[in-house]
Amino acid sequence: MRRKDRELNDPSFFSNLLQRAEVMSLAFQAEGFPYVIPVNFVLLNGALYVHCAKEGRKLDCLLNSPGTGFCVHEVLEIDREKATTRYRSICGEGTASLVDDREEKQAALAALAHKYQSRCTLPVPDGMLNATAVIRIDIVSMCGKQNLPE
Repeated sequence: MRRKDRELNDPSFFSNLLQRAEVMSLAFQAEGFPYVIPVNFVLLNGALYVHCAKEGRKLDCLLNSPGTGFCVHEVLEIDREKATTRYRSICGEGTASLVDDREEKQAALAALAHKYQSRCTLPVPDGMLNATAVIRIDIVSMCGKQNLPE
């Protein structure tokens, strides 16, 4: 990282921002070009979880190549006078896999519902559980960066 003065690798920074951030950009390896998609997510037991339909490009990419990249950020302000943005961010890499274990899937969906204050029925009914895919991203590496207001 070029700006070492902005680099953060403190585990509490990672967990705090991953709990606060509402959207994560998730990148998959696709044929010829990266495939990046914004997703809702939750940090649970040291892994990131997202839910999705049981078919689609995201799952096609995952099954073809489980390596992922991800990014979350929080814009604090845009300082127009100094032509800079004040922010906190995390970029990372991980290995994605489909969750097959029923209890892990229920826990991930419950954690997502709690984070986003969803009015979902919990535990998730069998029909919905069977119709929903859950992806776990085991984090391989992360790097944090911030540029705070003066």
